Amino acid sequence: MLKFKNKIIIYLVIFIFCSAHSPWGSYLNYRAKHLLIMSVKTDAPTYPFSELLINYINKELPEAQSRPARAKDFERVQSLFSTQQMPLVLLSKQNAKDLINGEGQFKEFGSTEALVLYGFGDLILLIQPSLPNRHAWLLLNALKKSKNVFKDGISPDKLADIGEAHPGAIMALNFLGLRCTVKE
Repeated sequence: MLKFKNKIIIYLVIFIFCSAHSPWGSYLNYRAKHLLIMSVKTDAPTYPFSELLINYINKELPEAQSRPARAKDFERVQSLFSTQQMPLVLLSKQNAKDLINGEGQFKEFGSTEALVLYGFGDLILLIQPSLPNRHAWLLLNALKKSKNVFKDGISPDKLADIGEAHPGAIMALNFLGLRCTVKE
């Protein structure tokens, strides 16, 4: 009889450990619900500016529910962006170019597919190539309504040395009266 009770206790303990809740589902749901803009701790000016972008996006496009996402290092940026877990990443100009070409800080991780959404002075907002043109258009349209964000703006067609422009960004800027061309 004692052996039977011990077996029940052992099975109960194993059941409790095996049925533990994992937060992975909640994490995926959070990523699907919010527009995340990733920055990196080691690229100092990116995080404060990403918060500024998020404030303007949430003001003009509240359904996007934008949130900041801050990676601890460049390896994490490349990992999350190249696996399409983050739709947007804000990096300094040189780091954006290095991410796309697999150079500098990203040399050991390889190149990453990314398109330029817009430039803000020395900061570049990169977008996933798979994001629909409509999403890029909505983002730039929301940001364009803020003169503060666009005062040092650089059109994506002027950033060809960094990477190719997202077609949705070109469409948005043409619609807003800022004539741009897409590289053929």
